[in-house]
Amino acid sequence: MCDLSADCSNDETCQLVLRNEHTGIKTTEYYCKAHLVLRIWEVEDDDTFCIVNATKLWR
Repeated sequence: MCDLSADCSNDETCQLVLRNEHTGIKTTEYYCKAHLVLRIWEVEDDDTFCIVNATKLWR
């Protein structure tokens, strides 16, 4: 599910829900745990989105 790297260890899949601050539209993205942390840092530096929820998905 995490397409940021072909070498990605995808044993822990996480769901990130973001809300666009301008439109109010929510989007869901899926990452491995490591890439989720990187994406959260990116979102914190951007005024366009805010984080609604980040959850580890159980298999």
